[in-house]
Amino acid sequence: MIEKYPLLNEPDKTMFVFAKNGKYYGHIIKNKTAKAAAKFIFETVKFDTIEALKAEYPEQVTAK
Repeated sequence: MIEKYPLLNEPDKTMFVFAKNGKYYGHIIKNKTAKAAAKFIFETVKFDTIEALKAEYPEQVTAK
């Protein structure tokens, strides 16, 4: 895993970014709650860059 980040329009889901054969893809996971375990939702298509992946699946930016 290269990185993980919360998705902009879906705050209850997290993107986990992976690389394979020079391409980048992500697994979208529904976050764990008090009543349910974390759950794999789907795998994205492969992108040439992480920036292209983040353009399609934007990161939620939080103020620090």
